[in-house]
Amino acid sequence: MGKAEILQQIKAAEEQVRTMVKDAEERRKQLQAEGKRRALEKIESADSLLKKQLEARTAEAQARVEVRRKAHLEEGAKKAEALAANAKSNSAKAKEFVLTEFERAADA
Repeated sequence: MGKAEILQQIKAAEEQVRTMVKDAEERRKQLQAEGKRRALEKIESADSLLKKQLEARTAEAQARVEVRRKAHLEEGAKKAEALAANAKSNSAKAKEFVLTEFERAADA
């Protein structure tokens, strides 16, 4: 083999190596992009799941709060009714007391 032929083979081998390196770099970029896409999909999926769980827990907590609120309102209404009934009862007694005291003062 002559020098020219050996140089030609070296140039061909170098070109083949450059092509292989270029192809490998493109493949690396594709794999990297695919990996990023999959990672983003997993993150979005996990985020969506967490949001759903948070919404469910929030709804449960709001329902418990609403139940307690209604119970407190009912208890307050019952106490208000009891106070109103007691006030009416005391009002009649107070009227009778004032009338008795007035009559006593008038008789004196």
